[in-house]
Amino acid sequence: MIVNERLLQGPPDPNLPTVASDLEGTISAGQTWHGIRDYLLAHGRAEAYRRFQRQQLWPLLKYRLGLTRDLSAFKEKWLLDLLRLLAGLTESQMEEVGEFVVAHELWPQRRPMVVDELQAHQRAGRRVLVVSGIMEPFLAALLRQLGGLEGIGTPLRFEQAVFTGEVVGGLNVGSNKVRQLAAFAGDGRIFAAYGDTKRDIPMLAMSTRPVAVCPDDELRQEALARGWRILTE
Repeated sequence: MIVNERLLQGPPDPNLPTVASDLEGTISAGQTWHGIRDYLLAHGRAEAYRRFQRQQLWPLLKYRLGLTRDLSAFKEKWLLDLLRLLAGLTESQMEEVGEFVVAHELWPQRRPMVVDELQAHQRAGRRVLVVSGIMEPFLAALLRQLGGLEGIGTPLRFEQAVFTGEVVGGLNVGSNKVRQLAAFAGDGRIFAAYGDTKRDIPMLAMSTRPVAVCPDDELRQEALARGWRILTE
């Protein structure tokens, strides 16, 4: 079931070859939370960010010392907590934040090899979806840079056009991506998929041409065991 279709150009069509790609670590080596941090520091919210850092000191110290067991869970919680600092911004202001994050963090650190392959899929007539936990206004800004590819991201919660600081239904990561892609998958399979961490294994496994991009150790082991293609810089 599609959480939100605003970044799609039409309804799902399981008869059309579909390519899905993760964003962070796959299309770009950049990290959204870095971009949000830089936005806060550049737009008069430095003290709010420093207060946030102080509140998160122990989890951050454990992360930097390599003592965090589940890095994905840590990063997701960090991002969700950081988003609360943007509460009160309007929809248009959140779009501006997205443009800033893409222009200063995600696009400069894009992986040209992945971008080229995705655009080649598009030219070949395949439907290319960027399926990511990234918030929709941020993903929309990146899709424009990618030449109009489609995407499924994480919706933000707005009340009377004002951001509440929360997302709708949790981040679009892991098995959520498979559920999102089910409507696009003929016979339960999609044409190709690109991902970089163990959280992307379910999405890669539902494709006929899985590609592990600069994979973490767990995904690399899985890719080697299954004979998946590994793409490195």
